Amino acid sequence: MWGAATAAHQVEGGNHWNDWWEYEQAGRLPYASGDCCKHFELFDQDFDLARSLGHNCHRFSIEWSRVEPRAGQWNDAALRHYGEVIRSLQQHGLEPVVTLHHFTNPAWFTRNGGWQQSDAARQFSRFVERSIEHLPGVRYWITINEPTVLAVQGYINGEWPPLYRRSWWKAVRVLRNLAAAHLAARAAIKKANPGALVGFAHNAQITLPCNPRKVRDRFAAHLWDQWRNRLFFRLLGCRLGEAAANARRLDFIGINYYTRSFVTTDTFGPSALLGRTCKRAHHPEQGPYSMVGWEVFPRGLGSVLDRFSEYGLPLFVTENGIATEDDDLRRVFLEQHLQVLGESIESGAPILGYMHWSLIDNYEWSLGTRPRFGLAAVDYATQQRTPRESARVLQRYATAGRSGGYSDDH
Repeated sequence: MWGAATAAHQVEGGNHWNDWWEYEQAGRLPYASGDCCKHFELFDQDFDLARSLGHNCHRFSIEWSRVEPRAGQWNDAALRHYGEVIRSLQQHGLEPVVTLHHFTNPAWFTRNGGWQQSDAARQFSRFVERSIEHLPGVRYWITINEPTVLAVQGYINGEWPPLYRRSWWKAVRVLRNLAAAHLAARAAIKKANPGALVGFAHNAQITLPCNPRKVRDRFAAHLWDQWRNRLFFRLLGCRLGEAAANARRLDFIGINYYTRSFVTTDTFGPSALLGRTCKRAHHPEQGPYSMVGWEVFPRGLGSVLDRFSEYGLPLFVTENGIATEDDDLRRVFLEQHLQVLGESIESGAPILGYMHWSLIDNYEWSLGTRPRFGLAAVDYATQQRTPRESARVLQRYATAGRSGGYSDDH
């Protein structure tokens, strides 16, 4: 499976009922999403674009706040809309990969305590149960996108709603409730469709010490790795090397891979988790940086695929991309990462597919619309989509990958 991904709040526009919109309108966030890409109206056109680029799958998310704008009040028109989205995907020959939670929450849910609430998982599963009744024919489901990022950005870094800073216990409580929500959602989906495949999308990070000769830096890198890469799996009850047990919780692991991080700290103990990152570390072979300051490190994709295959489950690259206005850099990024992916496939890694982030330029959360991640450029004034030449790289790999082989050139 080859394709690209989007997320509701980042492309739809006009998500008036979620917490991000409420914070944007109150001036508590630096940028407002507004009409964004108007994907809510233009989805059919965007799927024409995806198909023209050789894709055979597409990942998108359902906006919970559209479906349940007020607690216990359902918007059947929104559910009909998402049913139309799925039918359009299928008519375009694109396998739907549906994300149920991609960072945003209904404003009422956040006002009531959000993911800190003891019954948060029940409230989420109620939305899931209602949604799947109206979304037939979906085989691939992603319950939650990047739960650890949601906890870190909302409760540690204080950059996303609800804008808490260094609230460690709240962050852990949120992660516990997100794990419970995944399991409840998976049970609901399996009850409705036993053949469905259900996973979550994990932000897979490579974390290295800024200076490997310093014990404190090595300690900080270890803590960051355990916190960002392992904790949520433990909360789900997953263990390395226990494939049969893990399969009762996940059918696949979604891998979102972008970059690696270097960390340093001035202390020991749990507070080392607050260690800071450094851009230029004592490591050779550092690559170029994207416009959001992320290093291009293609070999890291192979490393995370190898590492997370230790859970004994299929892997699905559900996000991988670069923010840049330099399309030559995007082309090189794609070529290098897809070469690494091809090597992983040829070595036997259990890869279900690859989806690039993202299909079109979009609203990139607290960074606004300045970062350019799309395979197609978006003119926000006219809503014109223009495919970038780099998109043809993925098209060549998709064609070769579906035929079962890779040429020396690609």
